[in-house]
Amino acid sequence: MNTQISNNQKGFTLIEMISVLLISTLLILVAGVGLSVFFGKYQELNAYVELQKDTTEFLSFIKNGYNVGSGNNIQFNGVVNARALEITGRTNEAGKGNGIKIIPPLREEYPNDFMHFYLQEGIIRANYMYNGVQVNSPAFIFPKRALKEKVKIIEFKVGDANAYNALFPYKPDEKLCVVTVEIKAKVETSAKKFRNVSFSTVMAMKNMERPEGN
Repeated sequence: MNTQISNNQKGFTLIEMISVLLISTLLILVAGVGLSVFFGKYQELNAYVELQKDTTEFLSFIKNGYNVGSGNNIQFNGVVNARALEITGRTNEAGKGNGIKIIPPLREEYPNDFMHFYLQEGIIRANYMYNGVQVNSPAFIFPKRALKEKVKIIEFKVGDANAYNALFPYKPDEKLCVVTVEIKAKVETSAKKFRNVSFSTVMAMKNMERPEGN
């Protein structure tokens, strides 16, 4: 009886085992390729989202101020709280520069303090004077120093938002108080593959002293 059972039992043939191994290997390879594509796309999307976030953060620095000082003496010097603005540098568009100099609220003991954002070699830097002392070397603002090989600023333009009476009637003795800020940047999401972002906004000084009669 035991012999009969033993004779009726069947095992896997060599060909069947090889087929199973081949199919298993194929499934593993397909799964591996799928995961690789997924993570590749995730990294590309993440780099693009980070670039958008960093760009909006930079625009916030210009508008609301980049903090200088330390402890209880931190000061934010931006367009909103400026007492004067100046467009600096040049671009390929008439009337627009690639930098903006912000003069903070007047402090009699330090009348020459300033904050200057400008584009240089694909990087936006900040040079400033605080409490009468100018920073030793310009700070890396955008992109962050660790990302300078992957992220490049293509274009940074600052212009008078009221040019040609765009916002309100122009007056000859009116100071620059409202600016347009345009920025284009790109990030390398994978080998020789880039994604671009482009932002344009208007920023105004909080205290605009306009001439009488307007």
